[in-house]
Amino acid sequence: MRDYVLRRLLLVPLTFVGITFVAFCFTRFVPGGPIEQALAERQQADRKQTSAARPSGPASPEELDNLKRRYGFDRSLLEAYAIWLGALPGPADWITVRLDKDGKAEAEVTDDLNPGKSLKLNVGQTGSSLAVTTADGKPRAHWFASLAPLPDDPETATRVLVYRRAFAGLLQAELGDSTTSDKPVWDEIKARLPISAWFGGWSLLLAYAISIPLGVAKALKRDGWFDRGSSQVLFILYSVPGFILAVAMLHLLCFHLGWFPTKGFDWANLSWAGRVHHTIVPLACEMVGAFTALTLFTRNGLLDNLAADYVRTAKAKGLSHRRIVFVHALRNSLIPLAATFGGNLGFFLTGSFLIEVTFNIPGLGLLGYDSLVHRNYPVFLGLLTLSSLAMLIGNIVSDLCVAAVDPRIRFDKSA
Repeated sequence: MRDYVLRRLLLVPLTFVGITFVAFCFTRFVPGGPIEQALAERQQADRKQTSAARPSGPASPEELDNLKRRYGFDRSLLEAYAIWLGALPGPADWITVRLDKDGKAEAEVTDDLNPGKSLKLNVGQTGSSLAVTTADGKPRAHWFASLAPLPDDPETATRVLVYRRAFAGLLQAELGDSTTSDKPVWDEIKARLPISAWFGGWSLLLAYAISIPLGVAKALKRDGWFDRGSSQVLFILYSVPGFILAVAMLHLLCFHLGWFPTKGFDWANLSWAGRVHHTIVPLACEMVGAFTALTLFTRNGLLDNLAADYVRTAKAKGLSHRRIVFVHALRNSLIPLAATFGGNLGFFLTGSFLIEVTFNIPGLGLLGYDSLVHRNYPVFLGLLTLSSLAMLIGNIVSDLCVAAVDPRIRFDKSA
């Protein structure tokens, strides 16, 4: 068991790199990225400031270069991904300046040794080399300068990039800043993670706590009125998408009858009773699909096992019906549910964006929806990182659950 878990854990980094690299490639080639959006916002701002109705012209070469450098589009795909991953150092802080006729310039940057304070650096050019020093002429560690020429530059003064190199990626628990709020991505995720975990945890718990007993009851009363009636209800619920059910319940129970709040979920300012009141309708819509599927899996699995040869053998040995059902048959019937437990764990914990969008719940699902709509690639990659890790770890949890339920499975080589 230990060796198997270690082998699976060793495969997690390779699989994770493959998933995130493919997603990172999409952020490079999908149109409407942060540069296009920044240019569109600039044109709208210029259009409002001018009395003319015509749109403003394109951004200057300086603005285009700063936008590309800010979002990492000035580097190759592999290099940009390695910097995002934290395997290569990237420009943690940077600023562009222009040298005067004496080959000198002054740059005001963020002091890396004193957070929250600024630092003035002097840049001097001697021949083809550039030097970065403090105000008293001493060299400043970790700060560098390089030429940054622009195509069709309207200015004649030499343009210089002053930057500080540092490892600031996923391996260092940093995912950059959001392009819409300028807040760290981790802060955005941590602020919404409790809400998604609240809904996901209750959805997972109630789905299994209700579906397994209900599936057992349906199997034991096969073809009876309870089995047929509940099957009709389950098939109807399974055929209705969760977001369609959410819209219907929102209109009926929230707007028409006024029994539940229409939207929002203020985690910090709600009491426990208020949280439960806000949770009931979204929770029912989020868990309905998994609940119906798990119930039918349990019923059909238990019926198959009750018709197996080992059950007839157990009856011939004189075992009680209760022991046959709940000790022998039910345990084997839970194998399909155990195999999907890890995947359901990752799905519920990362949130359902359709339900959260419908009820305006500020969880990870709504954050992911907003990041896709506004092409907020740092947040999108951060959420993909979380969901990928949950999926990979969930697969290992599923294998362990199957091994716990099925005694025939052993992970050691001697078995």
